[in-house]
Amino acid sequence: MLTNKNNQPTAWVKMDAAWSRNMVVGALLLLGSSLGIAGENTLPLHNLSLSVSLPAALGIAVRDIGWQVQAQDTSHKTQRLAGLFPAVSLPAGKYEVSLVIGAYEEHKVVEVAAANVTTVPFTPSVGRLRVSSDAEDTNWSLSAVSADTKVAKVLMQREDSQQIDTILPAGDYEMLASRGNGISHTHRLRITPGGINRASIQMPGGKVSLIATLNNGPALRPMSWTVYRLDGGRKAIAAPKRHSANLLVSPGHYEAVATLNGQERRRAFTVLTDTSNRIVVAMD
Repeated sequence: MLTNKNNQPTAWVKMDAAWSRNMVVGALLLLGSSLGIAGENTLPLHNLSLSVSLPAALGIAVRDIGWQVQAQDTSHKTQRLAGLFPAVSLPAGKYEVSLVIGAYEEHKVVEVAAANVTTVPFTPSVGRLRVSSDAEDTNWSLSAVSADTKVAKVLMQREDSQQIDTILPAGDYEMLASRGNGISHTHRLRITPGGINRASIQMPGGKVSLIATLNNGPALRPMSWTVYRLDGGRKAIAAPKRHSANLLVSPGHYEAVATLNGQERRRAFTVLTDTSNRIVVAMD
């Protein structure tokens, strides 16, 4: 420390100390301002905060929770978000917020202010559906059924899949599984909030090869077939337009009607589970 002859700090040292104090005070004010505690005009980092509350038992992955935020005047780009608690900064205005999880959708209209945070919570009444088939090439159609009007609304369709695993609104449903020609199974089910509904569907079938011949050889001419299932009433299930065709049908009793040049030939046959059936019809 520099001192004078009376052992007192010199004026230069006093000025340096005052300058140091001012620097410390200035730094603290700057830090306080950056933390949003020094002024009243500090804006939030976001002004729309979304959240969704889901039953843990359903095991819904965060990546499967989708959001869409669309301005009602369509003047702003649609915001697409994901996760349990997304947040976004938007111009002030009215927006439609959409939550999508599996086959579940919910929409809310909210007013967003520039300087305040608008919170929008969602609490969906949903459950999980897990249904599987014994066939890899199963086609699925899922419909919601109204208990009052019995009207079915198709929610989802999927082809060539062995299983369905999706989130659905709580309610009553009808699942149609089909494959091949006329092989189908209808399953009625109820989804409960927070519950998991499991089902296993069996759809056995047999293979049928249709062959029309002329002079002991393939007909190789324009012709038509109609295949009827005879169990529970006569019902057409297939109508191939070539001299040969391969079908997959459920076990049961059938009749094949071949038509060539106005001439009909008929052949009745029975199909068992996991069998191959060769149906040859001579058109001579």
